[in-house]
Formats: sequence, C-alpha cells, structure tokens
Amino acid sequence: MPTDLLRRTLQTLADCRLPGTLSRVIVAENGPESVGEGIVDDFAGRLPVEHHYFQNAKKCGALNGALDLLDDEFIVYFDDDVRVHKGTLMAYAKAAEGMSGGSFFGGHCKVDYDERPAEWLMKFLPDAALGWAPSESVCELTESRALGFNWAAFANDLRAAGGYDERCGPGTSANSDETNVQETMLRNGVKAYFLPDAIVWHYVPPQRCSVEWLLDYKRKDGKGKGIAAADRGGLFCLKQRYGSWAKLQLCKLALLLPSSLLKSDFVFHCKIKVERLEGKLEGISLVKSGVAKVQRAQASKPSYEAAKSI
Repeated sequence: MPTDLLRRTLQTLADCRLPGTLSRVIVAENGPESVGEGIVDDFAGRLPVEHHYFQNAKKCGALNGALDLLDDEFIVYFDDDVRVHKGTLMAYAKAAEGMSGGSFFGGHCKVDYDERPAEWLMKFLPDAALGWAPSESVCELTESRALGFNWAAFANDLRAAGGYDERCGPGTSANSDETNVQETMLRNGVKAYFLPDAIVWHYVPPQRCSVEWLLDYKRKDGKGKGIAAADRGGLFCLKQRYGSWAKLQLCKLALLLPSSLLKSDFVFHCKIKVERLEGKLEGISLVKSGVAKVQRAQASKPSYEAAKSI
C-alpha cells in the first residue's frame, strides 16, 4: 500500500461534503505487512475511519473480508490511488436514497498522469488509464463498465452474486474482478447507472500506461473473462472457447504477414488481441482443470421487480 497515495485519498475524502448517512470508512489493507494503520489514525478525528488488515490476502480477499464486516449497507468503493471530488460522496448518497438494493453505480473517472502516454498508444489503453464517462448525465448501463476504483453497490447484492472472485484481481494472474461480479449482478436483475457527479482522479504512473504493461493487462483481462466464462459453463463457455481459439488463429496468421503490408496500428492491435485471447483460453483451462471459485455464504437472490429507477 503506497502510504503517500493513501494519505492523499483519505485527505480528499475528509475534504468531501459528507452525507449524514455515512457510518463507516473502512480501509481494507492486504499484504505481508501492515503499513497503513498509523495514517488511518491521523484521520480519526475527521472521518469515521477504521483500519482492517487482512494478512497475505490478495485484493479480492481483502474486499471479501471487508464485506463480511457489514450488514446490508450501501458500499462506495475507492482505491488508495484516487483523489475524490468534494461532491462525490453526496452524489452516491443521493442516487441510493430510498433504495435497499437492486442497483449499483459507476462514477465519473478522470486521470492524474505523471507523464501523458504517447498519442499513438492512447487509443489502445483501457478506461482505467484513460478515464471514463459514457454520458454527460445520469444514464443506465447495460454492461459491467463501472471501474473498480470508483463504484458503489449494496452489500446484499454483492453477497447474492457470490462476492469477489479471489482467483482474480491484483496479486493474481487475472483481472476483471469487479467486472465479473458486476456481470453476475446484472444477470441477477440488478440495474446499473452512471453518475457523472461522482468524480475521482485515478493516479496513472508511467509504468501503468506503457506498452509492456498494456500487453500484460490484456492477457490478465482475458484470463479473468475466461474464468467467468468457464464458471457459467454450457453453450456460453463453448462459444467463448472455440470462438476465442478461431480468432486467435486469425490474429496469429495476420502477424505472419510481411510488416510492410500492414499498418503499425493494426499490427499492435493484433498483438493485443493475441494476449487477450490466449489469456481467455488460459482462464477457461484453469477452471476446467479444477480451480474453482472459493464458495462464500450467499444472500438469497432478491426480487428486483420493483427496483427504483433513477
């Protein structure tokens, strides 16, 4: 946990307009050694903050551990490398007012660069390294696009989706951890919304927007998607497996053509696709080999027929 970034995140939280419904700020720390408790203590007079250390857990293990501390609360998630806008907590509180479940929310994400990436690379970077705002106003989301460092959901909806998959996320060889749980919630009937006034700035250092990082990110992203596809099983997984294999062969064939015949952007696009598709097949194979999701106590699937729209 980078302590300077954690302090910055807590400082911007403390500077926010705080909703009257805010009951707890949980700093869930994971890793071989706890380093954040002293920083958290510095903010005890300004925030209802508490520090919980999950030794040797990966990020998703810590998120599940924090979820176990809660009842049926509405949870807003931030990473320790964001700056939070003063109105962000109020935007989430307003969106969730009167609800007890049935919706999750993604906030507006901007970026803080040390060095802006090369222009040619920008078109290939994921939303986490570019920023994300699909609309200028509140809108419903039909896909799991909320970014994990700025989103919110109800605890019981997360439990009904099985919580976070500890085979994925930072500390593993697969990404798509928040994406996968959001997809499960959408299949469960939970609605998703984008909140343009729930703003954070995500710190993106040069090493998290480089060519090497991007190729590794795409493989991990594909692996997480493959894990989710294999968990669903049946015809869906079959289509994902053989469709990915066929696309992979086409991309590899394209890369065998003389480079003089291809545009450089197309070549790099094919390299990205190869990483992602190989990753997806690895994820499917991982599950097929018997590496199953850790089963957690799940809340019963709620009925969302009367879920409030915003």
